[in-house]
Amino acid sequence: MLKALRCVDIVRPYYQLEYASACKALDVDIFVIGEDWGKAAHNLEVESFLITNGKSVRQVSYHPLTSSTKIKEKTIAQLNAVA
Repeated sequence: MLKALRCVDIVRPYYQLEYASACKALDVDIFVIGEDWGKAAHNLEVESFLITNGKSVRQVSYHPLTSSTKIKEKTIAQLNAVA
């Protein structure tokens, strides 16, 4: 779904809560976080890298219509209804 958006250049799956290496490898300009983004060590590392390198961290507000969990649940329900 993300890849289909015109504003998205690259979609890279992740399997661990570690974002700094991906941000470095992709040389991201903007890293978007949700309201639930905490101050865990992996989050502080990526924020430090981005800010130190003049990159931007943008936080988006939670809204039930844009909840990734709700979008996934709805998509799975639609797929199950078709199957």
